[in-house]
Amino acid sequence: MKRNLEAMYTTTRNIVGGTFMTCSDCGDAISMNKLCEKPLQSATDMLKHMAHHKACHAFASGVPVIRPEPEAVPVIELARALGIRWVSA
Repeated sequence: MKRNLEAMYTTTRNIVGGTFMTCSDCGDAISMNKLCEKPLQSATDMLKHMAHHKACHAFASGVPVIRPEPEAVPVIELARALGIRWVSA
């Protein structure tokens, strides 16, 4: 699935009048003022952010991973496994 810059970022405006490029995946925002003031740094930040998402998608599994339920282990078995002498009263 190929994503371009337009699909990755959307332009949003807040009530105060600030304009931001907002990531469609995670909501991370970059100020348009920062883009104008420091274009090379902003472009580098955007590319790093996009690379991070690409890496996350590359290593993500195709199906949801279900964590196994922990088993209840009796205290006596834990004590034996840890080498603790169990003295019953």
